[in-house]
Amino acid sequence: MTKPIPLIGSGLAAIAALIAPSIALAHPHVFAEARLEVETTADGYVSELRHVWRFDEVFSSSVMLDFDMDGNFELDAGELAKISELVTDSLSEFDYYTTLTVNGVDAAFTLPEAIKVAFQDGQLLMFFAEVPSDKLPLKGKIAIGVYDPTMYAALDFMNDADMAVTGSSAATCARAVIRPDPDEIIAQNQDSLTEAFYDTTTSNDLSKLLATRLELTC
Repeated sequence: MTKPIPLIGSGLAAIAALIAPSIALAHPHVFAEARLEVETTADGYVSELRHVWRFDEVFSSSVMLDFDMDGNFELDAGELAKISELVTDSLSEFDYYTTLTVNGVDAAFTLPEAIKVAFQDGQLLMFFAEVPSDKLPLKGKIAIGVYDPTMYAALDFMNDADMAVTGSSAATCARAVIRPDPDEIIAQNQDSLTEAFYDTTTSNDLSKLLATRLELTC
């Protein structure tokens, strides 16, 4: 995993920064290895979008220090529940950094009641599943992206296999993992990439264009 820039402040401050889109930065300070599974049904529908995020050691350590209230270097069920409540309340407003489109049109999905949190091998894990709000047949072009519009957190799919299609209809559609070339994207959009762009959170076009995404052609 790419070595992250050390975070300033406590784990609470770090999590607050992770979930506060009002903070605009031009490069990430928190890194997570991500996995996405698109679960399908036997009758040809998408049933769930399943996510796992494993955060880098520096961020995880800062969270441990701030939420380990009894100082035993472990996060018990109550301490993990506090982290879960904080990230769930905040990230739900931003669809857990997930975008879903069908034939280029945004599609709605239902968020889980809570993001589950665990701490394993010195790293913080978050995992959750989203459900399409309406029945989502495996037809046309379905695209799923996972990214932080503020660029504070980098959610990296290290291998193409980390964006998977599972379930009974997994072979129905052609699957492609799209990894945009940053130089090409910047060259294509250089007229809009001004200094003002980096000083505002009203535009998240660059982060969306650079995000790795899964495309299903059915």
